[in-house]
Amino acid sequence: MSISTFGDMASTFLTRRQNTQLRQELTRLSTELSTGRKTELGANVTGGYSAVAGLEHSLKLMSAYTQATNEARLMADTTQVALTTIHAQALDLSNGLIAARSSNNATLLQSTALDAEQKFASIISKLNADAGGRSLFGGAATDRPALAGADTIISELMTAIAGEVTAAGVSTAIDDWFNTPGGGFETLGYLGADESYGPIRLGNGETATLPVRANDPEIRSLLSAVAKTVVLAEGALSGDLDQQKSLAEMSSNALLNAVDDTTMLQARVGAVEARIENAVAHNTAEQHALELSYNNLTAADPYDTAARLEELYGQMEALYVTTAHLSKLSFTDYMR
Repeated sequence: MSISTFGDMASTFLTRRQNTQLRQELTRLSTELSTGRKTELGANVTGGYSAVAGLEHSLKLMSAYTQATNEARLMADTTQVALTTIHAQALDLSNGLIAARSSNNATLLQSTALDAEQKFASIISKLNADAGGRSLFGGAATDRPALAGADTIISELMTAIAGEVTAAGVSTAIDDWFNTPGGGFETLGYLGADESYGPIRLGNGETATLPVRANDPEIRSLLSAVAKTVVLAEGALSGDLDQQKSLAEMSSNALLNAVDDTTMLQARVGAVEARIENAVAHNTAEQHALELSYNNLTAADPYDTAARLEELYGQMEALYVTTAHLSKLSFTDYMR
């Protein structure tokens, strides 16, 4: 039977407490070594935890800005690509119309009209494009196409020009359908919103709005100009080559102006793209600065941590040796 004195009990309690403290320190240092981060930020960081919390909040905000700028960049870039394609198709059709209107070849005129019909459908498709699931040319209504389908619009136009027997009459009817407030285009053709998409927050105090909608006057004029040739492929002014040529000339002249307007739209989108890129550059620099500050506050020095672990292992070994030595003491040994 062993006898414990008060000194034995105090020594045992002290040993256990030291053992617990050393194990806790071992866990903490091991965590810091594996994660590279200080574990007790409030005690080990200059400025306390509030400084770290402030940096973490700023980093989360920068992450949100990064996501917003990425989405804005995708939408603006895709819009620019669509406008570039539309511009190229309109320019190509314009060149074809110049040749067709100066010829007495009905076959060439019909071929050009069929080409216009295909290009009209392609332009409508581009204006109904989306990026990341958001419609690009429908303004704030990003959940649906900006325009009705090409076949639907052509059908409505043929109804609008029914009974017209002159190029001037057909041209005026088409212009009215696209441009009259509350007319066919606004009620049946355009499916989007009257407000532009945005503003998109790009950074601290910096916003951007997508500047082009399919109901903009420039887009309406382009569609109207192309449509004046498209209706020829659908039988408008059939049998009257002179009136068909006259309508093709009106279409060509209108299209030349519309092509220039499309260039202005591209420039408008380009300005937004530049703002987005500037915001991306600014946000990237700010995020790097915040990350550097955060790392300076929270990063655990791996060499210092390893040295402290080595020192801790020595302390634990010494404690275990002492504990083992004490546990072997018998009453006889104690009495000595």
